Amino acid sequence: MKAKIYSHKQLIATTDLQVGDFGMGCVYGIIIPTDFYFDEIQRRVWDFWSTNKPNYEKWYSLRLNVQLENGYFLYSAGGYTIDDIPDLPNEPKRIDIAGVDMHIIEDYFLQEIPRTFIEDPWEEINIGMKIGFEDELKKEIGVSVKSVFNFFKSQGKKHELAEFEFSALCKYRCNDDVLFVARKEGFDMKFAVIHLTWKGSKEEKGFPGVDFYNDFEDFKRLRMNPDVLEWKLDNE
Repeated sequence: MKAKIYSHKQLIATTDLQVGDFGMGCVYGIIIPTDFYFDEIQRRVWDFWSTNKPNYEKWYSLRLNVQLENGYFLYSAGGYTIDDIPDLPNEPKRIDIAGVDMHIIEDYFLQEIPRTFIEDPWEEINIGMKIGFEDELKKEIGVSVKSVFNFFKSQGKKHELAEFEFSALCKYRCNDDVLFVARKEGFDMKFAVIHLTWKGSKEEKGFPGVDFYNDFEDFKRLRMNPDVLEWKLDNE
């Protein structure tokens, strides 16, 4: 499946992803780098592979994101690697993505015609919106990045959402509800709709509002499908 690769808000490459190890949720693809990749990213990739003790702090500071052609931003539990060897400049460069959710591989990679992602009134987001939603959420739950491994240091009393790792996926067009991948060790529910307040600072207990869902199908059944039905009735 075709995809775009970003570092922060900058497009650094495109690729056509394929399934590698299905059981481990691994996908990979040969990348076609942009000029920004060669100007700003390539040296950091080389530096990462140049030692037996890679600097993961610098690597994760690249804030890599991969967006599929249907608008879905991949959540990679196992992280990203880019193979780019200085001594072999003409060899193809490859991205490997580990720990992708099974529903993504089954619905988007293994189907002859990949399933659609969302329906109105839920809408896709772009990379700028994704980063904006994630940064605002961090402010509202009162955390600052302690390290690029997504561990957070609480500002005062810890917010109940402070130990989660979040990745924005899409938004509800009618208000400030955003669907996030939500992961926390020992917590079974994997997705959350969070109503951002846009306060820009730590909220009180109970805010921002959040509804958790077991998986993506659970979100579609309990939230998106009723929203779609109401939207269609209101716009007939």
